[in-house]
Amino acid sequence: MKISVYTAMRDCIRHDYPYLDMIRHHLPLADEIVINEGYSTDGTYESLQGLDPKVRVFRSKWNQESGENWWIHFKDAARRACTGDWCVHLDSDEFIPDWEFDRLRQHVAQTDDLMIPVKFVNFYGNCHVYHTDPAKSHWISRKMIIHRNLVDRFEFWGDGSSLRVKGQEFSWDSSKETFTVHHFGAVRHPGRLRQSWWMQGRFRTGRSIKIHPPQWVFDLFPMKWNDGGFLDYLSVYDGPLIKAVRDNPKRFVKDNYEVLRLVEERASKKNGY
Repeated sequence: MKISVYTAMRDCIRHDYPYLDMIRHHLPLADEIVINEGYSTDGTYESLQGLDPKVRVFRSKWNQESGENWWIHFKDAARRACTGDWCVHLDSDEFIPDWEFDRLRQHVAQTDDLMIPVKFVNFYGNCHVYHTDPAKSHWISRKMIIHRNLVDRFEFWGDGSSLRVKGQEFSWDSSKETFTVHHFGAVRHPGRLRQSWWMQGRFRTGRSIKIHPPQWVFDLFPMKWNDGGFLDYLSVYDGPLIKAVRDNPKRFVKDNYEVLRLVEERASKKNGY
């Protein structure tokens, strides 16, 4: 039984994604890691060379197809290149905890499931603060990204976060099991974070934004870590840290622990300390 982890990457250095940490973290889980690299111009492609024999990189032009969610096409190209019995789609800031690797392998080796959902822990600013109610900020809370390698049976749909069986209504009840993903998309350079949220249009409105200012604008006006829009929904994460964080802790702190201090101060005031 072989597991393929697959992803699509482009200009990960410029956008400050922990992509190398993500790849190395999943080497013990995966029999192969398939990467569709979109002709980066920032050195991302060069940095992927020679990482590990399990890592297989191919390149494709990410032409914007018709339709709002055109990025589905390059995710699907990576999926179709997988050779494993089971596939796991992950973005470059998403990590399955290492303590779930054995359970995941055992489950897919014996289950009749076609697809398996995951639930998200969304970190913010650093690896010790997470969002307790992601929907309040239009953040993802779960995905359907673990599936059998049945190439023409599945498709990405909607915003491209999840897959579904073609011709069937989507349901989260595809498996009795659920696995976890630690998401560090909001643990990045504050300029890149604000730029990303602006382009996605999800942070405040949940809608797309058509005007895309150049990167230097966001460097001048980066994300403010003390933004009051969702501080009420942040909490201290007191669970175990994934191996990628344990191996490279500085990479997963972008706010100098400012958010952690704010959350602890708010908790103290609330409890009357």
